[in-house]
Amino acid sequence: MSGKLAVALATLVLALSVAPHASAQVFTGRVDVTVEDATGGRLPGVNVDLTGPVNQSQVSDTQGQARFLNLPVGTYTVKTSLSGFNPYTNTEVVVAAGSSTPLNVRLSVAGAAETVNVTAATPIIDTKRTGTSTTISLEELQNIPSGRDPWVVMQTVPGIIVDRVNVGGSESGQQSGYQAKGAAGGDATWNLDGVPITDMAATGATPTYWDFDMFQEMNVTTGGSDMTSPTGGVHLSFVLKSGQNTPHGSTRLYYENQSMQGNNMDETLARNLGSPNGKGNRTDNYKDYGFELGGPIVKDKLWAWGSLGKTEVKILTIKQTPDRTVLKNRAFKAQGQATPSIRGSFTYFKGNKEKFGRSAGPTRPPETTWDQGSLGPGFFKGEGNFVVGNNLFLTARVSHYPWGFFLTPEGGLSPQVYNDDGGVWHGSYVDYRSERPMNTLAGDGSYFAGKHELKFGFSWRKVEVHSTSVWSGNKTQTYWNGYPNLIVQATADLPADASAKYLAGWIGDTITMDRLTANIGVRIDRQSDSAQQMTSGAVTFANFATYLPAITAPPVPDAIVWNSVSPRIGASYALDQSHKTQLRGSYALFASQLANGSSGFVSVMQYRYIAFDAVDRNGNNIADPNEIDYNSLESQGGFDPKNPSKVSESINKLGDYSVPKTHEFIVGVDHELMPNFGVSAAFTYRKMVDFNWDPRIGVRSTNYVQAGTLSGTGLPDSSSYSVPYYRVPTAGLSAGALAQGRERITREGYHQRFVGVEFSATKRLSNRWMARFGFSSNKHQEFFDNRQTAIQ
Repeated sequence: MSGKLAVALATLVLALSVAPHASAQVFTGRVDVTVEDATGGRLPGVNVDLTGPVNQSQVSDTQGQARFLNLPVGTYTVKTSLSGFNPYTNTEVVVAAGSSTPLNVRLSVAGAAETVNVTAATPIIDTKRTGTSTTISLEELQNIPSGRDPWVVMQTVPGIIVDRVNVGGSESGQQSGYQAKGAAGGDATWNLDGVPITDMAATGATPTYWDFDMFQEMNVTTGGSDMTSPTGGVHLSFVLKSGQNTPHGSTRLYYENQSMQGNNMDETLARNLGSPNGKGNRTDNYKDYGFELGGPIVKDKLWAWGSLGKTEVKILTIKQTPDRTVLKNRAFKAQGQATPSIRGSFTYFKGNKEKFGRSAGPTRPPETTWDQGSLGPGFFKGEGNFVVGNNLFLTARVSHYPWGFFLTPEGGLSPQVYNDDGGVWHGSYVDYRSERPMNTLAGDGSYFAGKHELKFGFSWRKVEVHSTSVWSGNKTQTYWNGYPNLIVQATADLPADASAKYLAGWIGDTITMDRLTANIGVRIDRQSDSAQQMTSGAVTFANFATYLPAITAPPVPDAIVWNSVSPRIGASYALDQSHKTQLRGSYALFASQLANGSSGFVSVMQYRYIAFDAVDRNGNNIADPNEIDYNSLESQGGFDPKNPSKVSESINKLGDYSVPKTHEFIVGVDHELMPNFGVSAAFTYRKMVDFNWDPRIGVRSTNYVQAGTLSGTGLPDSSSYSVPYYRVPTAGLSAGALAQGRERITREGYHQRFVGVEFSATKRLSNRWMARFGFSSNKHQEFFDNRQTAIQ
């Protein structure tokens, strides 16, 4: 792309001054009704009744408008009545998560008694949308064959790249890697019924796995997110089903086995890769079954819904070792309408994953694989919705989610661990346990004043991580180095205890002027992570306690703090009076999200290890105390070798670090070709700046000197090679650098850029068919403006 074109597009976006509207954290929708007479004049005082998943009634204001906010997704009926005019009824008003459904009602003067019945579909174009997002409806989730997990759905969204294909559910229960529009994977967010549940100790990951039949709708946003979205990553929002006045339910059973699949691996290749019978990885059997049921407890007052589901996936690896995953999910939601202006809800969800033989493969025989299980009682959420007068709408949410998981080696914690010359592990493996509770308190509101809609809110979230990693046996791992030559590494137990707090506030205004909708807003964030006190015992085997003694690391409060101010501006403009075609665009500044546990970087508690050469003289495959040569140090890290018991300061240090940021510009156009069929196109430009990195203390690319040349023959094409190799002279390095210490600083002279275009078409289910099409072309680059500061 030429520089002039890039400048022109950026200028166009700034001129449009657009801002994103639909929120990735919003799990409900809205209907905006405008009532006019036959001449186009606005009609106040009109009774507007909405019925469907919930029932509400309003009276149009002086602008002839009635707004129904915080509506569960689904199809509604809207009826209007005013003395002197014919009644109006529309039975096809569709509400989607995070979107606004405009409904223009034109009333005719009453003559003969009649009702105007409208059967035309509501617009498929959201006139207030300025970003790039995809809504997956219940009909698509249930009727389109798929692997039945969120990552499969993401593969169909323009701009998202997923790292695997889930054939027939064979990968269900495993998290796929994915990326969109150059955003870091750690900036992705997961939201359940309006509450963020992202695993902040593994940013970008989900803390749970899902029962596909729980979803009423799923929304995936890849750009232009509004003030409630903190990052520029992929935002996923799941809407659970709910009870309604009409009872509803479903059940399912899916099954498959080896006889239902094909084979794309040659027997010879499979045997060369270690298969004992010439067969590759394959699904042994797959089962997915469950039910969901909902309906009224007290009609128009109290509703309930619940579900139970179980998925079992059994895989045989290329070594014919079993890998079995069991997902158990249950959910419950209750909603109540206390008064016409007060509504409340309670949600419970529990996703339990059990996996037997995790990481089974050619280098991980059964005794070294993990058995995985879940910790914690599940997710609890309460919500209240309040209408104050005709112009103020408030929502409050609170949630508690104590969750975690464990990975226990099938070999237990007694056997000694070794790794042979083929890279195959034996005996057992490392044991890992992690508890990650999270608590959230949030509130938001909308205030209407003429053409203005003022939106505001806040969010407070506390997330903790309490983890331990413990190696089996005597805490040593023996690596064959051309048996009987060995390398023995002692590894201390590694606790990880940290507490993170995320505080955010936002405010913005939406101005609606006939064809033009303009937005401006700002979001303020404070993210902090604190290291807690941690204790690690000594490695008492042989003489290793000298190097790896017991230590207690002191707490480090607010070790890392990120403060950011993120403006969001924008607009959309309808090119025709019927609002069938609209231009849109947005500018947004996003901050990245701080990982819970980042503070561990400056804690005294680090991954402590030391390794020496050894020779196996008694043939037991592992290093015994009398076989270790303590004069032949191979490697070490995580402690000061001159003072292994030192706890006064970490080997790492904090320098001038920054909050990673993303500048995003989007321009796009939407057009409704026909009822229920819309097409969209968008151009996205992003520049990512202020990255942090952790180079060795005082070491940059200019510090390396050539240490020699590696030469030889025997390459696959029979040619020879001669390659120089480099090292950093130890003279003049600090104690921290000699202990493999690192510093966290801004990566000066480095940035990334993304440019992409995407096209999509959506046919909503009508006349017995539906479809969704997508295409994108993307270019993501990184730039080293100053190699001396940006490369180690």
